[in-house]
Amino acid sequence: MTDATTDQAALTAGTIVRCPRYINGERTGLRKAVVLGLWNEDNPKGGYRVYFYTLGPASFSPRTAGLAFAREMTVLGRLEDLSERTLTGIYKGLGEFPGSAYVRNRAGSHAYRLRSARRAR
Repeated sequence: MTDATTDQAALTAGTIVRCPRYINGERTGLRKAVVLGLWNEDNPKGGYRVYFYTLGPASFSPRTAGLAFAREMTVLGRLEDLSERTLTGIYKGLGEFPGSAYVRNRAGSHAYRLRSARRAR
């Protein structure tokens, strides 16, 4: 993937991005995140739900999940580009977080494939 600002077509669930994190309207810096999907299913311009997986389990109270706009994101890759350890962390971190089932299942199944391949060596 390129390291450039994205367009609307590039952002699908499971895309790894770097985007700003906001708490109480203040920008706290750029963080790695995984796109969970559209914020409003009818309007791609309304932003995307993202999970800042480097900050711990997904929740709204410590702000490990939030909203980001396509113009603020830089695409870093896809879930399948991540390590087994990172994928397992995403799988566990998403838990039963609302709207994350697709990304959670993809992360879990790919982590399982990587673990099986590692053990087969």
